[in-house]
Amino acid sequence: MSDEIDFAMNFEDGQQSEADKKLLAMFYTDVVKNEAKSIDEGRPIFDNITLIRIITPGSRDTFVGDATPEYQARFPQQWARFKAGRDQMEGSGTPLNMLPWLQPNQVAEFKAVGCHTVEQLVGMPDSISHKFMGHLQIKQRAQEFLDLAKEQAPGLRLKAELEKRDAQIEELKATVAAMMAAKSESKRAAKQPAEEAPSFLK
Repeated sequence: MSDEIDFAMNFEDGQQSEADKKLLAMFYTDVVKNEAKSIDEGRPIFDNITLIRIITPGSRDTFVGDATPEYQARFPQQWARFKAGRDQMEGSGTPLNMLPWLQPNQVAEFKAVGCHTVEQLVGMPDSISHKFMGHLQIKQRAQEFLDLAKEQAPGLRLKAELEKRDAQIEELKATVAAMMAAKSESKRAAKQPAEEAPSFLK
């Protein structure tokens, strides 16, 4: 079985997501000559079209095709970045600089071949990654990093939910305190005697 990734393969939803983390996908706008309109107008007419480029990090394999709704759904984060005019190069995943043991020059070298995330690094075929010194150890440590993060995810999610709950409780306390203070001020104002009328009005 080939190490290269088949861009047109059909995966189950979960498998598709994992496989796509190994790819570098980018939407972009290009122009194509509209032959029919060019003939009608008697001058070259070009239409804007939206395309997608999919690259296997570290290899020369590149797929270019129309940015169909299927590809938009397959790479939703890149599509959202494209529509918002934001950078898509880092794709979806954990940036390489999150690996504390990976040196800046190594990060730069991986990025130079289209590998921008830890997921892409782990998924890089050995036939490509062998170009980098110590590639097996690097990929193994990267996989351990992802495995550890996955194990810690439930605890981090619970911690985030508790922090959110505590913040909501503090906000509720502050709101109640403000309402009680306003109520007390209103009562004090109601108890104060009315000012005596000026003598010339008596």
